[in-house]
Amino acid sequence: MFRSVNHLIARSRVPARFASNTAYTAALATLKKDLKQAMISKDDVRKTTIRSVLSTIKNKEIDTKGQELNEFSLAEIYSKLINQRTDSIDEFLRNGREDLATRERQELAIIQNYLHELPVASKEEIDTKVAELLKNLQETTPNLQLKQVFGKIDWKKLPIEWKASSNTIKSSIVNHFKQK
Repeated sequence: MFRSVNHLIARSRVPARFASNTAYTAALATLKKDLKQAMISKDDVRKTTIRSVLSTIKNKEIDTKGQELNEFSLAEIYSKLINQRTDSIDEFLRNGREDLATRERQELAIIQNYLHELPVASKEEIDTKVAELLKNLQETTPNLQLKQVFGKIDWKKLPIEWKASSNTIKSSIVNHFKQK
């Protein structure tokens, strides 16, 4: 009796990586290949950095519980890790630990290389597009409020057209409104 149901149960739990797109899986494959290469060449900084990145990605997969992950979520992970490294460098320099700051700079450079390999728009490109979008919207409706801007944007098409996550676009819009 239960044999007929087992195949349904087994297929319902698809890991998050199988629900992701090709850019995401290619980036993961590159990370794993580079980890193997770092292990062979005994490059300790590169090895620990890549392991940290893979660990963060795996934690994100677990947290999202099967939601589709893509290159935008990967770019957000990389950006978060870059911000952490930048904060650590500042903290180490304040406390006079140049050796640890140097190691963090090396890790920062490695993560930035992986971020630049992703097919996503840079923060500067997004900021210029947001500025242009807000300028066009304010021409049609003066005294535009932030709530109205979010209502006028097609959130299904815009992230795909701009090659950016909706969270990145939203934060850029909020930053532009704060500057005014």
